[in-house]
Amino acid sequence: MATIKDDNNIPKLLKEIKYLATHRIEVGIFGKDDSKILMIARVNEFGVDIQVTEAMRNYLHATGLHLKKSTKTITIPERSFIRSGFDENNKKIQRQAEKLLSDVLDMRLKAKNAMEVVGQIIVTQLQSYMTSVSSPANHPYTVKQKQSTNPLIDNGNLRNSIVYKIRSS
Repeated sequence: MATIKDDNNIPKLLKEIKYLATHRIEVGIFGKDDSKILMIARVNEFGVDIQVTEAMRNYLHATGLHLKKSTKTITIPERSFIRSGFDENNKKIQRQAEKLLSDVLDMRLKAKNAMEVVGQIIVTQLQSYMTSVSSPANHPYTVKQKQSTNPLIDNGNLRNSIVYKIRSS
């Protein structure tokens, strides 16, 4: 007598597909809108022109940077590390995500675990990209203050603040 065993994994597979369809990975620096680390991230990601005040002029003078009287603004140039880091690594991230998706569809990996791995891959790629940024270079005054030539790395707080979150859509 023959025994037939039916391992219908379609309900399990549909559950994993539903998870993928209803969740997203967000990568970046999270915090309150007024947090210091977000301000630093925004300034570096997009650049900014800072109006020179008399207090700022006096402080900079006391610390060794002597601005001309005609200097009205200080420009911190854009050093995109989130957008540019993702753009530079997009194909690599996509290939790894496709492999993980294949594992989900073959029931070797849960969708949540695949998304966690993709999130960590993106974080790692952005942090690596950020560490490699060298242009535009810091002003010599900034290099002297930081004791570093890397324009995006000072004490590592900004780099370490890049994280991922999985959120339901």
